[in-house]
Amino acid sequence: MATSLDTPWTGLQFSPPTPLDIETLESAIVAQLSSQISAIEVVHFPDEPKAYRMTHPVGSALVTYRGATYGDLLDSDAIIQERRLEFDVTLLVRDLGWGVGSAPDGTSPGAYALLEQVRAALTGFQAPGARKMRPVREKFLERDRRGGVWIYTITFALSTVAVEPSGADNFPLFVKGVALDNSGNTTVTAGAAPYTFNAQGQIALPYGNVISLTVSALGGGQTYVEGADYTLDPVNGIITWLSTGSIPADATVDVAYSYSESAIALAGQSAPSAS
Repeated sequence: MATSLDTPWTGLQFSPPTPLDIETLESAIVAQLSSQISAIEVVHFPDEPKAYRMTHPVGSALVTYRGATYGDLLDSDAIIQERRLEFDVTLLVRDLGWGVGSAPDGTSPGAYALLEQVRAALTGFQAPGARKMRPVREKFLERDRRGGVWIYTITFALSTVAVEPSGADNFPLFVKGVALDNSGNTTVTAGAAPYTFNAQGQIALPYGNVISLTVSALGGGQTYVEGADYTLDPVNGIITWLSTGSIPADATVDVAYSYSESAIALAGQSAPSAS
């Protein structure tokens, strides 16, 4: 009639608590590029781009978050939306990979070859909690004559979900639970016995889950009517005197009743008690 856990359940905790945040996703992209392309430096886009000077002999790939768009609501209660994020990979490369009017040459990968390597490394890459990445666009930005580098950018998109932050539910703490046998399989009959209403006008029977009840005048006589002379709380087995009824105040009456088993679980109790 009751279920007990071997140990208290405290819920689940996730670390980081928001695994789909921008920083986590960008770090996963940087790690993927670093593991697939060794010919150049792969880093996060610097805080001060104008002050950045490439020192790697071949080139650098700078990863930065570009922005996001949000889809329609997917739930009628909580705020749940598709979130489409875009990341730019900016390539700074010292040469294109060939001389003017000639075949590909050079001792290091050129900009064109590195663009293809970046595209191959990130197309289909799946960061934890997100859908696979896909290329969106790529273009030439400029030729930095002072730095002596060609600058290209390739943009990728991935999709996750944006979910409304959840707070602690303001439910009342469990205090007491009562499970009742409602099929009559365990019914027990208690013969008529005298009971006296206390100062609060109540009689507390020894058992709850009362199935049937008869209240009559002491020694046999008038049978009192539930709802007119008294009320019954069948779950807890409590009879309450009604001042508008025909039972005298503080009277002693005969009570006969039948009850079935019940199991009571209390907070902090290792096993339910039966009655």
